[in-house]
Amino acid sequence: MIKLMIFDMDGTIIDSDKVLVNTWTELFNLYKNGEYFDPNKIAEYSGPPLSYAINDAFKDYEDKEFIRKEYRSRTKKYYDTDLSLFNHAKKALKFFHDNNIKLCVLTAKNTEMTTYCLKKFHLFSYFDELITCDSKFDPKPCPDAIFYLKDKCKLNNDEIMMVGDTYYDALAGINAGVLTSLMTMRYRVNLEPILDKVTLKAKSYDDLVSFIKLTNNLK
Repeated sequence: MIKLMIFDMDGTIIDSDKVLVNTWTELFNLYKNGEYFDPNKIAEYSGPPLSYAINDAFKDYEDKEFIRKEYRSRTKKYYDTDLSLFNHAKKALKFFHDNNIKLCVLTAKNTEMTTYCLKKFHLFSYFDELITCDSKFDPKPCPDAIFYLKDKCKLNNDEIMMVGDTYYDALAGINAGVLTSLMTMRYRVNLEPILDKVTLKAKSYDDLVSFIKLTNNLK
C-alpha cells in the first residue's frame, strides 16, 4: 500500500513550459542581443536546478548571479498569464489526500514560487511538506530528501512513490529505492536509460489514479 507520494512541481503538477520559454526568450532578447532561443531547450531545462540552465544558456556571461536574479524577477509575470494545471491533476491530488495518502512536494523551484503555484490553484492544503531549492538537501537525483521523508514518516520503500516528469525526478526515486512514476505529458530528454527501471509510465493523471486505486485497493 502506498502511504506517501512525493511530487515534483514543474511538468508534473503544473504545466509551466510556456512560462519557461517566455522567460528565457526575454532574457535572450535583453542580454544575448536577441539570439534565438530554441523552445525545445525547455525539455532540457525543466528538471535540473536553475543554475544548470543558466550555466548552459549563459556560459560566456560572467555575472551568473545577475542572470539568476533577473530570471527570478522577470518570470513572475508569466506565472499569472501562462501557467496551468495538467488535466485532472487537482481531482487526483484531492483523491489521494482524501484517501489518507501523505503528499509532499520535492522541487528545484524556490519556496516562494512553489507556495505561490500551489495557492494559485488551491492545492496548498493537500500537501504535508514542501522541499524546495531553499531546503538543506542536494538537488535531485540525490535521494537524500526522499530518505528524510521516509525516516520522518517511518515508511518502507514500497510504501512510497516518487512522481515526476524528468530523468532527475525518476533517478532520485530509483536511487532511493522507492516506487517511481514518470509522468509523460510533456516531452523530456534523456529518459531512455531509466525507462525500464520506473514503476509506472503515466500518460495522464487518470493513469496514476488507476495505479493507486489498484495498489491500495481503492474504489
